[in-house]
Amino acid sequence: MRRKIFSALFVLCVTVFSAGCGIIGGLSYEMTARDRAQRYVTEKYGFTADAERVILTENSWLEFTWEAPQSAHVLMKHGGREFTVLVPIREDDPEFICDNYEAEEICAEIRGYAESCLECDEIAVRADYGNPYGNHLLPKDIRSAGELKRSERDKIITVFAKGLDPASAENLDPSEYGTDTHFSIVEMRDGDLPEIPYGLIRELPAQCGWSVAAVHYTDNDGSWKHVAYDRTVLDNVCLVMPSECHAEIERAEGPGMPDDDPVTEWYRIRYHGEGYGALYADADMEQDEEFCIEYEHNGQAYYERMPHTGGDDPEYGLCSNRWGSSGSEFVFRVVRRDYRRNYE
Repeated sequence: MRRKIFSALFVLCVTVFSAGCGIIGGLSYEMTARDRAQRYVTEKYGFTADAERVILTENSWLEFTWEAPQSAHVLMKHGGREFTVLVPIREDDPEFICDNYEAEEICAEIRGYAESCLECDEIAVRADYGNPYGNHLLPKDIRSAGELKRSERDKIITVFAKGLDPASAENLDPSEYGTDTHFSIVEMRDGDLPEIPYGLIRELPAQCGWSVAAVHYTDNDGSWKHVAYDRTVLDNVCLVMPSECHAEIERAEGPGMPDDDPVTEWYRIRYHGEGYGALYADADMEQDEEFCIEYEHNGQAYYERMPHTGGDDPEYGLCSNRWGSSGSEFVFRVVRRDYRRNYE
């Protein structure tokens, strides 16, 4: 009896100790993030900012739960202005840390340049500095649009435009912002300009692809290229594919599994040539619900996750992963179902 009680107490103590270490470790990581962010801001801008909140990144499934997170976003405030500093946690790497304190001024300058070159009704702009950064985060040596232009490192500038005259797209000169700068212009049909996703866009951005008419972008040699998109709407689904694919969508018959919870009818898609597109669905849903595209191949039902677009009350709240490449035909429907289940 004593051995059983001792074993139970031992397990309880280990559990409490582990939980306590997790709490202590989390507080230690937050303190590290705050300290590095405040030191960085003082060295870069010469003032002291308050660290309002720390958001630690989650470890990947390949990492141990007790390992320190790779990085943290520190939400800061100075003189009534709120901004973010991205700091490393595991290693104090000065090449990694960056911020968006001057993002508004820098993007305003880029927006002014874009407006002077493009014939359009409305635009939105974002700048990304190198591959690791997003949300206008810029490193220690970039404090203004002038310094952004003089920097020789990779830069990515994305412009969303409504009412664009496509012929004016090539008026933008990437070399205005350095020798290794790329532009992409997303030409919108309708709807509000979205919160711009990170990175050079050469295909459909998930949260607004149903409203994209074309994507214009600079290739590695600096030349301009573009992909035009067709949109086909049927019931509560929207198919968006490159115009050259001549994609079609129609109602169809399908088998279905008895315990599926469908949110669309069955449809057949046909397209030709090469190109990538996406399928969108408008469904009554909660943010924590999972949805899949259900399709059949050789008598077997298959499921592919259909993530939420992440937009604020978008027209189409679900988007397929990028698919296509070569001509194809298949029958599908969208179902409400946990994609992690075993479907055998």
